[in-house]
Parts: sequence; structure tokens; C-alpha cells
Amino acid sequence: MKSFRKSILLGVAFLAMSITGCNNNAGGDTSKEPEKDPNEVSVFLLSGQSNMQGNSSCSATNLKKAFTDLGFEDYDEVVAGMKTVQSSVYCAGYGELDHTKLEKNSKLQSYTNAENQFAGKFIDTVPGFGNFNGKSGTNMGPEFGLAYALKDKATEEKPIFLVKMASNGSGFAQSGTKYNWPVKDANGNFPEINLYSTFAKPFLENNLKLIEDMGLKPVIKGWLWHQGESDCDGGTKTASYAQRLGDMVGQFREDFKDYARKGDGANIAFIDGMVYQGSNPKTAWTKPADMNAQKQQFADSNDMNFIVDTYANAEEKVDANELKPGNPGGDSMHYNTKSSLRLGMAYGQVIIDNNLLD
Repeated sequence: MKSFRKSILLGVAFLAMSITGCNNNAGGDTSKEPEKDPNEVSVFLLSGQSNMQGNSSCSATNLKKAFTDLGFEDYDEVVAGMKTVQSSVYCAGYGELDHTKLEKNSKLQSYTNAENQFAGKFIDTVPGFGNFNGKSGTNMGPEFGLAYALKDKATEEKPIFLVKMASNGSGFAQSGTKYNWPVKDANGNFPEINLYSTFAKPFLENNLKLIEDMGLKPVIKGWLWHQGESDCDGGTKTASYAQRLGDMVGQFREDFKDYARKGDGANIAFIDGMVYQGSNPKTAWTKPADMNAQKQQFADSNDMNFIVDTYANAEEKVDANELKPGNPGGDSMHYNTKSSLRLGMAYGQVIIDNNLLD
């Protein structure tokens, strides 16, 4: 097994979030690339639970402070909208699968297409694609920091496309079906209703068609994932996490192989984010280190799997490098504003460092 660790320089601050990619089994095809289609554009799916959906305040006060703390001087420019990174969003609160009945959890929906949420719509990436909480634009997820990291890697004519579908409180082992990502039954089959097949897959398909209608060729370069808190019990939920994650990602790579480089789903990267295991004692989940070990196990299984270590220096307790829940801008279970921004940038750094846009 080969692995690497890197420190990421964000602005003028050294933020030691290690990013690990490991190759155990052969992943993407490394043979000579054919010439790229001149209309090719990169597409990334973003999924998970509430820290991906977005529960970090993006008020001007909090976001301006985060930019200042990180030494960034282009706040006004980027909050007006990053045209080179287009986003289409439809997220659901607490696993609501019936996208025709938004009134059930209306304040927990987020979307970019108000007329037909499930159809999707690409707009310039701005802060505010997180939970509405009754008012549009109040919260964000890591997509804003991701777009900030990638904004100079594309053009307005051929932007990078982000498709976000996440669900608060979702997991692999929740009671009932509404909250679940797919878990195979005793016969090795996925249930008909789950967040992947009922929500994420068709939403991504809708958005790929939107890109094609622009005269562009969408190529899925990666799936960005931030989930695990709901399965972080230190027991049977946690113990089966790597297997369940592998089953779902394998299905995704098979389902979307025609949109992967060279028509090979093995070329689609999977970029995971560890759950918080730092110094804040108020977090609701138990034994996060066990969950992160499962996530690391999955990252180690394939050279196209990567992981963002959100607490790279846990053993030294270097709190300055920790992505933190809490204030300003978060709560005991959700990242604060600066940490959400940094998390998105860490995902972006994985993409850049591993040439996933090529």
C-alpha cells in the first residue's frame, strides 16, 4: 500500500488537513489518454448528510470574518457569484424521498430551481446553498469553499459543474427507509427505495442532461461525500460502514461509467471527509475514531478513493488545524463558517493535487 500526506496552504495560514489517497486495488485506467473532446467539462456529485447539505451560517458577518482570518481579499467578488463553477442543488430534510411533497419539510429543503426542484438548474456558485431554515441563503455547505478552490481551473464558457444532493440525518442503518443510503438485503440486492436510487441518481441524471443541452460533454470526475455521523455508534452500524460504502460506490461507478473518462467507472474518484473527532466535547455521536478508521479502510482499498482528514493532528492536539463545529456560524453537530469553507477547499485540493480535472 502506498499513501501520502500533504499540508494545505490556504491563504497565508498553514492549515494541516492531511489528504490521503491510497492504492491497494487497481483503480483508474492509466493507459494513454485519447484526445479530449473540446466540449468536455468536469462534473462532481456532492452527497451526504447535514454537514454536506449545509448548516453553516454564511451571513456577511461570519463569512467576511472567515475570509479575513484566512487572509483572503476577494470576498465581494466571489460572493457575487463564481461563474466558472456552476452549481445545481436539491437537498431534502430528514430523508424526505417524495420530491412532490415538499411542504412536509419545506424549511429544510434547498434547491436552485424553485419551479421544479428535482429537475435541477445550474447557477453561479454563491453562498447560501445549505438548509433554508425558513429563509433562503442563510446557510452553506462545503460547495462554496470547493468552488473557491476551483474557480481558476475553468472558464465561463466551459465551467466546472457541481451537483449537490444531500439529506439531513441520513445514514446506512437508520430505522425505516426514508433516511437510508442503500444497504443490501440478504440476497445481495438494494431495496427499491433509498436515497441513492430514488434521489441522488435521478437528480444527477437530470443535471447531466441539462449540461448536454448546453452543447457540452459532461464527464463525471468524482463523488464528494460527507456522511457518517448517523452511523457513528461504535457498534454494528460503524463496523459495516466500509462495506456498505463500497457497495454503493461500486454501484455508482457502474451506473455512470458512460460518463466517466474512457467509459470506465473505475476512473471516477470518490473523495470522503472524516467525521469530526476533535476537542469539542459537545458533539452528539460516539467513537468517531472508529468511524474514521472505517473511512480510512475504504480509502485504502482503491487508488481512486481519497479522504480528507478533518483533524490531521489529533495525536498532538493541535487545535489550530482542526475543522471545528460550533460558533461562529455552526452548532455542536455542524461546522462553523470558517471550517465549512476550509472543508470545501480541502476537497478542492484533493481534486487539484490528483489532477482529477485533466
